[in-house]
Amino acid sequence: MPEQKKEPSIGDLYGRIQFTSDEFGEGERKLVKEPDHAFVALCKRLAAFFPSLGKGGKFTPENQQAIDFLKWRISPEEFNAASKIVLLLGLLLAVAAGSVIAFTPLSAILSLVTKDTTMALLYAYLPFMLAAAFVANFFQSYPSAEARREQTRALTFVPEMMGYMIMSIKLVPNLEKAVEFAAEHGRGKIAKDFKGLVWQTQVGAYNSLSEGLDSLAYRWGKYSQEFKRSLMRIRASVIENSEPKRYALLDQTLSEMLESIRNRMEQYARDLSQPSTMLFYIGVLLPLLLIIILPIGSSFSGASLANPVMLVLIYNVVIPLAAVAFAYNLIQSRPPTYDPPVIPDNYPGLPPKGKASIGGLYIDVKLLAALILIAGVGASVFVSVQGIPPKFLLGGGKANPDGSLAEVKCTDKKYFILPCDVSYAEALARAGKPKEYFEIGPNGQRYNAILEPMLRTAETPEETKKAEEEASVRVRAEEQLFFAKGENDVAPYKLIFGFLVSFSLAVFALLHFGNLYKRKAQLEIQELESDFKDSLYVIASRMGENRPVEDAMKHVQDFLPESKVSKLIFARTLENITMMGMPLEQAAFDKRYGSVANIPSNIIKTSMKMLVDSVQLGVNVSARTMISLSIQLQNAEKVNNNLKVLVSDVTGTMKTMTLFIAPIVLGITTSLQRIVIVTIASIASSDLVKSANNIDIPGQSSFSSFNLSGFISPDAIANIATPTQFILIVAFYIIELVVIMTYFTTKIEEDNETLFRLNVGQFLPVSVVMFVASMVAANLILGGA
Repeated sequence: MPEQKKEPSIGDLYGRIQFTSDEFGEGERKLVKEPDHAFVALCKRLAAFFPSLGKGGKFTPENQQAIDFLKWRISPEEFNAASKIVLLLGLLLAVAAGSVIAFTPLSAILSLVTKDTTMALLYAYLPFMLAAAFVANFFQSYPSAEARREQTRALTFVPEMMGYMIMSIKLVPNLEKAVEFAAEHGRGKIAKDFKGLVWQTQVGAYNSLSEGLDSLAYRWGKYSQEFKRSLMRIRASVIENSEPKRYALLDQTLSEMLESIRNRMEQYARDLSQPSTMLFYIGVLLPLLLIIILPIGSSFSGASLANPVMLVLIYNVVIPLAAVAFAYNLIQSRPPTYDPPVIPDNYPGLPPKGKASIGGLYIDVKLLAALILIAGVGASVFVSVQGIPPKFLLGGGKANPDGSLAEVKCTDKKYFILPCDVSYAEALARAGKPKEYFEIGPNGQRYNAILEPMLRTAETPEETKKAEEEASVRVRAEEQLFFAKGENDVAPYKLIFGFLVSFSLAVFALLHFGNLYKRKAQLEIQELESDFKDSLYVIASRMGENRPVEDAMKHVQDFLPESKVSKLIFARTLENITMMGMPLEQAAFDKRYGSVANIPSNIIKTSMKMLVDSVQLGVNVSARTMISLSIQLQNAEKVNNNLKVLVSDVTGTMKTMTLFIAPIVLGITTSLQRIVIVTIASIASSDLVKSANNIDIPGQSSFSSFNLSGFISPDAIANIATPTQFILIVAFYIIELVVIMTYFTTKIEEDNETLFRLNVGQFLPVSVVMFVASMVAANLILGGA
């Protein structure tokens, strides 16, 4: 009697599913050595040059634990040698860079900061030495920092992995299949560890998969106790004979894990408060204080702390770099909760790359930005030179001796709705001074008036040279006082403000229209993902009635006729099956006609792949899989939404600071900086004028009166940045601040490059307008232009 063919069990059918994805499938069934991490490869390459430097090297306990966890193939000797080489190389480069600045023509930069030789050498070498020390420390602590980043990522990846394991075990209580299923669909290092565990078990590295899971649980347990506890419970559920009890244990495991993750994220959101406040101090409060402190400190200390070079270094280099480093470290600690869809340039519905659809016409975005910038700068130059109405249209109100009408000056504000910017010569003319009044040289009126009494007593060439230098300092100090006063202000406000607004609008056009359409597509895909999660319930319920998957999709199409999921995915899948004769997998994933081929959503593609695979096991198994998947996706969405809600207070405050508080405060204090200069220069100039008429010995009485009892440095006052220079420096800092803060707030809420660029384009014009408006208002109140 022939042997009856045994009917395959659900477990047998489930085991026949073939995984064909790029991440886990036939390609990874081969023995392939995983390439070293970039940091490990760098250490090996460096250590190869001088291996003897690493002799006797040992890992610190923290680095040893991190390297074991990360599974990096690197020896203590290699790491120690590489660390020493980095330190020595950094110090050599620091000495070389400092020497270039100290002993080449670049040393002129140091003379703007200090006249003291020792301090000049300190300024030349110290920054590079500190940078070398920072790089060496960063290199030494990188392994533990990378392990902490993996710990942060685990807040999201662990619930996903455990959710997939629970989903699989609910279908078939088989631990091996559950691990393989989770490795297939999981993300991050933990998914790679699961894949490695499957391989190590197959080649005999572990006696059983359970033994390997124990090792994995305790290795990850140092960084994620949730993972360790959940894995133990999942293992226990496999040996539970009662299905209701197994389901209850699995549900309790998932619930407790999500609760633990939620608590961790709440703690993360609370921990953001103090660092965000520190970022506010660095980005706003520190520049605000320095606006007042630097001129005063420069005047009384004699150090050129408020000259243009030093201000550029402080405001446009040091503070932004500090803010970037601080913000980057905060972002690195953010758990990755959701990967937004990346929209390709050829996505259907997008205009051609680099084009904007305006009024039905395709316009080149870069050309549009260039036109806005050119038109805005041109208009700014015109208003700065001519005013509104233009000078050339005005006849003037004064008559020349020959009876002709005099040209209208920018100082004659009664003729203008919007006066032009007062020029250097016009400001001097209004004060009754010739244009050479503050000139340094033989033609300088004030220079000669100060220098002549000093030269009468100068007996040696050295005394003559010193007298010329002192006269030059005096003239520049008086010039600072003269033009710092509101009535003599020659800062080209119309030109500067017009350029800033034009530049911000050009950036808006470039970034807004360059990313707007992709952002709209992202939102459509995200809406599609949300609808898709709901539609999985409907499909599962129909298949649970033993209906084929095609009928379930047709039911979704009829039940949700207005849903985009019905129209774009299920209806198209059915058309491919019925009209083109495609099997289900090809109908969904065909590169040309597949229903999800052109949908850049990992959630939808992964879910459809699971639907196609599970249908091979029968509609009942597929129904249960889809219900479990829907629950898993909703849990992931809850985690993402919880994080957004928790950080919303911080990001809302930072956005308000970026858009309004910082530009307004810095605009007002930029105007107040002129008042500080006037006050200091007035004290100095009043003493200077008194001392100018009774100089007997050069170099002695010339500075004794000017220095206000020896405290005020005339050279520092003379080198203080002009209002024009200071406005440009602070305006550029505002632009940097907007980019840095927008990067921080966007990345904290959602790791989305498209949204970041779009936000920068939208926030920059608002911040610039706030800065300009606050400066205009402050100047009007303080008597400026």
